[in-house]
Amino acid sequence: MNPSLLSIIAHARSGSLDHAWRLFADAGLERVDDDPAVLSVRGRLLKDRARGTEGSERKRLFLEAADAYARAGKIGGATYPLINAATLSLLAGRRVQAEILARGVLERGEDEQETPYYRAATRAEALLLIGDLAQAKTEFAAAIALAPQAYEDHASTLRQFASILDELGEDKAWLDASRPPRSLHFAGHMALAGASDALGRNIRDTLREERVGFGYGALAAGADILIAEALLDAGAELNVILPGPRMQFRESSVAPFGDHWAARFDRIVDAAETVRSIAVEPGAPAELAIQLAAEIAMGSAAMQARMLMTEAVQFLILDRSAAQGSSGSDRIGAIWNESGRRQFVLAAPRIRARNAKPAPTNNARFELAALLRIDLPESGGSTETLGQLAGTLASGPTSLLAPRWTGEAVLVGYNNPAAATDAALSVAHMLAGCGDLRIAGHYGLVRRAENPFGGEPILTGAASALPGRMIHSTPSGAIHVTEDFAAALCAGSSSARFEFVGELPGSDIVDPTKLFSLCR
Repeated sequence: MNPSLLSIIAHARSGSLDHAWRLFADAGLERVDDDPAVLSVRGRLLKDRARGTEGSERKRLFLEAADAYARAGKIGGATYPLINAATLSLLAGRRVQAEILARGVLERGEDEQETPYYRAATRAEALLLIGDLAQAKTEFAAAIALAPQAYEDHASTLRQFASILDELGEDKAWLDASRPPRSLHFAGHMALAGASDALGRNIRDTLREERVGFGYGALAAGADILIAEALLDAGAELNVILPGPRMQFRESSVAPFGDHWAARFDRIVDAAETVRSIAVEPGAPAELAIQLAAEIAMGSAAMQARMLMTEAVQFLILDRSAAQGSSGSDRIGAIWNESGRRQFVLAAPRIRARNAKPAPTNNARFELAALLRIDLPESGGSTETLGQLAGTLASGPTSLLAPRWTGEAVLVGYNNPAAATDAALSVAHMLAGCGDLRIAGHYGLVRRAENPFGGEPILTGAASALPGRMIHSTPSGAIHVTEDFAAALCAGSSSARFEFVGELPGSDIVDPTKLFSLCR
């Protein structure tokens, strides 16, 4: 594939669809009708545009995408563009055309360029399009048997099948049996009185019955460690998210409860798939760091489930004798409940920590903030454009501080990623024709400080500076946010779409930052 096509695809994946279209047109590729690679990229761009529209325009774009893929398949002979053409024809309301193309896929036989899984899955999709539901189920089961742990491939097929079944008005409940394992967020009270046999059995039974394959949570002495050990014993992938540096967390939240807890913590860390420490400001209150890590862990479980077309559930172990809502675990449970996802709660009593000391209080004004940097094109600093931007922000969610114009960008912060997302999408829609608009967002701990130059207070700290670093790698027309922003947003009920686009390089003391494109 030529470099210009690779660049166009990269911009489309990054959420900069308008810019990708401009690159496609500027390269003269809209007039190319004899190159399968160019036609396939055209089909992909049209399909992405269709997903952002509704009604007759959506069907028109799906049909144009189908035509581009069909020609690519006819010239190149590959089944991938042909099966895409068939499914997109159905989504465009052309069922007869979809069936004709699907039968053509079945008549061509297997495409040796594809993996065994995709060869079988493509046959299953074609059978579904011609209405042979029973044989489609058989072929899909055979495809999964060929690559039982290719979960992302399974998810791609499930996504296609769900669209087809919705369009056909058919029941899609049968897809549930083929979904990848569930994702789990786990949490609970520290210092449980003991891991009784009954409690251990209940944990293991729940994980087995729910087909949990991925776990996300912290690793404090008590509920966290009990569930993490059960996840590892069950062969699940464990991802640990700590509210601060690893050894600091071990000393404050594990070791005070006994050496046996510390030894178990060390074994789990060694066996985990990933262990991540959330960056926090020195001196920030522990409860805010815990809340941030929990929101990221909850959202990470939800993002994994969304990517794999499966379900995210939560597992808590709580001391029911404590006042309801009095602990961080209770608040974490309440956030999860607000998302409408399922939750399991087991009860267990607690004990006091050995040599535990109350966390020091800090009177500095720390808070969690979702921060946006909105970079405007060179002509964007006009009074008219800034006035439109100010009006859009004023009519949206309430910001933590008044938006600030730096001369090249607007900086604004909100108390949660959902509010920041609403603002970013509204601004992107309002300034869609302004060309070089770029938006970067991050969610983290900041400190509210007095402005030494007068005026409103300012938000300071590493988290407040990160959008400024991100903006240089954000393509024109795109909204890029950090993994922490995307995860915390997904912890709630947002329907915004994300796609991983790469990493912002780190340094000797700072890990790379994963970036995601954001679109509605």
